[in-house]
Amino acid sequence: MTVPTTLRTERLLLRPFQPGDVDDVLDYRNDPEFARFLAHVPQPFTRADAEKFVELNMAEPWDRSPVFAVVFEGRLIGTVNFELEEADNQTAMVGYAIGRRWWGRGIAVEAARAAIAWATAAFGLTRVWASTDLPHVRSQRVLEKLGMRRETVCAGAGVDRRGEPVDVVVYGLDVSAQNSRYGVET
Repeated sequence: MTVPTTLRTERLLLRPFQPGDVDDVLDYRNDPEFARFLAHVPQPFTRADAEKFVELNMAEPWDRSPVFAVVFEGRLIGTVNFELEEADNQTAMVGYAIGRRWWGRGIAVEAARAAIAWATAAFGLTRVWASTDLPHVRSQRVLEKLGMRRETVCAGAGVDRRGEPVDVVVYGLDVSAQNSRYGVET
């Protein structure tokens, strides 16, 4: 069984969520630009939403859906999470979200790279994949910096903030071939 884990990179701490994370979560998620491509994130994002988000992430089972709080300079600024596919247990979806004030600093790449290294070792992953809305060019760039390759575009597979269909692009990575790139200190 996989237990909640803490990871360190050059600039970041990735750790399980804690009850005291509510204020930081409220701060970075209550931003329409942050949530622009995240239709599941309510706007405005209220204290009740932040409390529910922290509680949910504290309750996620680490053996199926590990979630890391990303901490930069002592402040929680985002997340990296995985969903293991039950069919083979060697494939996982990776997701990430970093508050807008910290965009453009390579933090999403640094956090996701560390988390992928951990997940690969912890679960024996051979493949990691991710998806994002086709118009979300910044997220696609993060995936490319992680070494992922665009695999397909799924027409109308997502929903935007207005409830309208949106095309989704899927990226994948054979982590067994990339493992040496993903070193991390635990």
